Order: sequence, then structure tokens, then C-alpha cells
Amino acid sequence: MSNTSEGGGAAHGLSGVAMTLLTPLYGRAHAAELLPGTAFRDPAAASVLASTGYRAPEVLTDRSNALGSVHRAIVFDELTAAFCRAHPDAVVVSVGIGLDTRAERLAGALPASVTWLGVDVPEVVRLRAELLPGDHSRVFAASITEPDWADQLLPLVGERRDVLVLAEGVLMYLDPAGLKAFLTSCRSAFPAAELVADFFHPKVALSGRHPIVKATGAQFRSGARGGRGLAAVAPGWESIGDHRVMERISIGHRAAAGLFRLLALGAPAYSAARLRATR
Repeated sequence: MSNTSEGGGAAHGLSGVAMTLLTPLYGRAHAAELLPGTAFRDPAAASVLASTGYRAPEVLTDRSNALGSVHRAIVFDELTAAFCRAHPDAVVVSVGIGLDTRAERLAGALPASVTWLGVDVPEVVRLRAELLPGDHSRVFAASITEPDWADQLLPLVGERRDVLVLAEGVLMYLDPAGLKAFLTSCRSAFPAAELVADFFHPKVALSGRHPIVKATGAQFRSGARGGRGLAAVAPGWESIGDHRVMERISIGHRAAAGLFRLLALGAPAYSAARLRATR
């Protein structure tokens, strides 16, 4: 398939939040040229990206955003790998999984006993099945703002308590009520889970200035003031780490992030938090 979808429409009929999956896919597909000095590679991403039939205006292809998506993937990969090595029988649940191929990227470095599950909206689940026929993850259609979104997954989790939930590029699209509902239902479904999620500070999230808003029409609807702020959205969570992403992109981004922290009394403009369900 060419890189222009038929009729000039969005790739495979995706729109809004669903279309945001194209930008991280683009970044991973070009990781070798964006970050030639790192070991991060995603061989499947280039062919999958071409197969989506994407249009250039739908994807943030500038170096800054592409680099940001790769650095975010690296941080999530590192945290996922550490969790799975500590818990060889872990279940990894990726919400808003999009066209992510983390299970394939990490398969050779992690125990084969790790179970990979995913959740996304129906049109993305259908697209993923079409473009990733050899998918390492079992993916289910559900809305994570519904209280029963995890019910389909529970039979596959069984009695295993070592569950890692990944929310990569997801939570900022939930409104405050939806964010609270997700954290509450996640805590209820997986009482001993850990959660890794990226988020923006409310002043950044609600400014409407992020380029992806213009590219896709999706809107950021909520934010958090650091990992502790995210944990405080719903009862039953504690913050066990904030991991910087924006600062990795460039010296300029590092300086801007530092200035924002100074003005925001230590809260990051953008970060990835690691939370743990409390008992």
C-alpha cells in the first residue's frame, strides 16, 4: 500500500485519538536515523507504518516529536524489562496499545513465561489484527473508562498477582472523570498491579498547543502534577518513581524542562510515572 490513503481520508478510517498511534509508530520506524548511537531498534515498525496508508499531515514527523516518541518507548521498555525480570511470570497489560510492538522488541531478552495483553478501541484492534498477523499480544476491544474494561482479561491473568499496566500516550486524552474511572477500575481489577503512565502537567495539557492536537484533532483533557499528583487522582495508588523523558530529547528541551520545574514548584511539564497499587 502506498503512503497515501485512498480518497485522501485518514489512514484506515482512523480519526481523533485513534490516529495518534501513527506518530510513535513513525518515530520507532526511524529510530536508527534519529538515535544512531543507541541500541533501540523496532524492525517491524517501518513496514507496519507503510502499510497503514498514512498521510504525512497526520503524523508529527519533525525531529523533536519523533525523538520524543522514541525516548518514551525506551523508558517504557526499560521499566517493562526490569519488572518482567523481577517477575518472570508477569502479565503485561498495554492499554491504548495502538500498533505498539513492545512484546516483539523485548521477546528475546525476557522470560518466555511473560504474558502480553492489550486493550484498545475496536477500529484499532481490527487494524492491528490486519497489520500484525503474528502479534505476540492478545488484544481486546474495550473502553478503559468503562468500569468493566478489564473483565475480558481476568481469565488470562488468573491467580498471578504480578501485573504491569502500561498506559503509553493514553491518559492525557481522558477527561478528569475518565482518568479517575480508569485508575479506580485498574486498581479493582488488578489489586497488586504496578502502572507506568506518561502525562503532562495540567498547564501544558490544557493549553491546546501540542502539535499532535493540530495533526489529529485529538484533545488533551487532563494532566497531573508529577507522579504523586497522578496517584492522588484515585484512592489506592502510591507513586514509586518519576522518569524523565522530555529532558532526553535535546539540551534545549532539558533547559525548558528545568525552567518549567522551577516555575511549577518541582512538578514536571511531562514525565512518565511508576505507580503501585496499595494494599
